[in-house]
Parts: sequence; C-alpha cells; structure tokens
Amino acid sequence: MRYGTRTALKRRWTPTGHRPQCRVKIAYEFGYLYCAICPFTGDLFGLLLPSMKKECFEIFLKEFQRQLPPRAETLMILDGAGSQKPCVVGENSGLELQKLPAACPELNPVERFFQELRKELSNQVFETITQIEQKIQELLEKYWSEPNLVIRLTRYPYIDTSNST
Repeated sequence: MRYGTRTALKRRWTPTGHRPQCRVKIAYEFGYLYCAICPFTGDLFGLLLPSMKKECFEIFLKEFQRQLPPRAETLMILDGAGSQKPCVVGENSGLELQKLPAACPELNPVERFFQELRKELSNQVFETITQIEQKIQELLEKYWSEPNLVIRLTRYPYIDTSNST
C-alpha cells in the first residue's frame, strides 16, 4: 500500500446545502507498507519501506521468513506487481509464493485490509512522512492487539472453502 504526505480526500457527511471543508496538502513524498496477513488467525506482519522495487520486496520476504516458526508451511498470495516477479524463496523456507490472476484485487485479502487503513488515514493532513508512518504504526498496533478485526476483514468465503479440501 502506498502512503504519503498528499491528503487523500474521501466523502464526508455535511448538512444539505453545505460543502464539506477539509484541509488539504498536495505533496509528493511517499513510502510503502508491505503486509502479510493470515485470514485464519489474524496474524499480521508489516514493514514500512521506501519503494516498490525488487530490493525492498526481497527485504520484506527475508524479514517475513525470519518470523515464521521452523518448518512452517506457509502460502503467500501475491498480486503480481513488478517487484514481485523475479522473487526467489529459500529451498527449505516452507514459504510458497502464489500469484493471483491479473486485475483481481478483490481476491487478495490484504487489499481489503489496505482499504480499511486508507479509510482511517483519509481527510487528514500529514506534514511529514514520519507523521503518517507514526499514524500507520498506531493503526497496526490496534490490529495486532485485536486479531479478530483482521479475521473479519480478510477471511473471504473462498478461502474457507479452499482450506477445507
């Protein structure tokens, strides 16, 4: 998920006949939140990194693999972004990468999680990239402390069906 100091405007409720007012900042300072989510347990792993380049995704994968229990069999669903294409996973890592079909974000559980984060970050002005990163960290802590929130957002019916076979 890309985040930055540019204000993301969303709809707001106002009385009939009144225009909503919101402070806006137009800026071009961005970073990226990389996340791995388990829709069954609500486990969430995230890293804030500066770009969507291959090197950043490889850092994310290495850190994620370090968090996995030994001999854990883990499937990671990828959306097929350019930075993910040439990824190599260690032979004995227990991590399998699976790419979704093109243009299917609705099948990726993490996209629903990002949608919720974007909603909570909208209509706010962040003067620096550090401010928005602190806000993202606060939001992530809420989900780390309440894994059921992650489960409710990301446990799609097709995932339940595929797990039972």
